[in-house]
Amino acid sequence: MSESVDPEELPSSDIEVELRVGFGMTGSFPLRLADLFFTNNGLHVAEYSYLTPIFGLGARKHRREAAAMERVYEVHGVDEVLLQADTVVWHAYNDLDRVTLHDGGRLGRPRVGVYPATGASHAYRLHDVEDVDALADELRPLLNRHGVTFDHSGGLGYRPRESLARFFG
Repeated sequence: MSESVDPEELPSSDIEVELRVGFGMTGSFPLRLADLFFTNNGLHVAEYSYLTPIFGLGARKHRREAAAMERVYEVHGVDEVLLQADTVVWHAYNDLDRVTLHDGGRLGRPRVGVYPATGASHAYRLHDVEDVDALADELRPLLNRHGVTFDHSGGLGYRPRESLARFFG
């Protein structure tokens, strides 16, 4: 006979989410969905769901998967999202050099760039942000409070020289 468990008795990571940015997508192949959690102890990036241009994007799988993960977060919280993610990347704030936010220009989607002091940078196109300036207004004080440089600017956010140096470096 199974016993029901009181949710208050389940283990918790005690991660306090200060800001969640959902429905991001990696910029390199294979495409992955990502949710970014700016928390009390750093930035947690939960990557999930491999996408292909035809069977993923063409079939709108990305929208279904992002909505499902949002529901997981709403019902069960950040701990369950981190458990269900295929990959979780954690950056302590003191290990981050900077975070950037670009509005996407006229043709692109907004982009968050995460630049650790050492190691590879990561970029995520945001598919569910309607007001980039409002997001910048939330990110700026949060990151400043944790001592992380924040840069908000226009354009696509793609720097060919920096990308080539990273690729060949």
